[in-house]
Amino acid sequence: MRTALLKPDTHLRIRYPVPSDGWIEYTVEADGAPVTTWVLDEDGLKEFNNGKKDVFSYYGGFPKRYKHHQELKLPFRGWWYLIIENNDRYEPAAIHYEVSG
Repeated sequence: MRTALLKPDTHLRIRYPVPSDGWIEYTVEADGAPVTTWVLDEDGLKEFNNGKKDVFSYYGGFPKRYKHHQELKLPFRGWWYLIIENNDRYEPAAIHYEVSG
């Protein structure tokens, strides 16, 4: 598992190619503060980067959890993005994440 430290009110964005069969799996574990995960395509990433409170073009993820695990089939080709977001204003989050597919 990879490890990163997310300062308060920050996020990590990681880009992956969509596998030929479309299936992905990821696990995220957080210590300190719960984190939010997003599985996005290019349109969802644009919405996220525009600072919208609601991202409508997403394919997976969970709000404010310490443990995240999901397997899903993406219905598109190209790149997908895993966003790990620490929404806490004061506490950092140590995150451990693993992606396959």
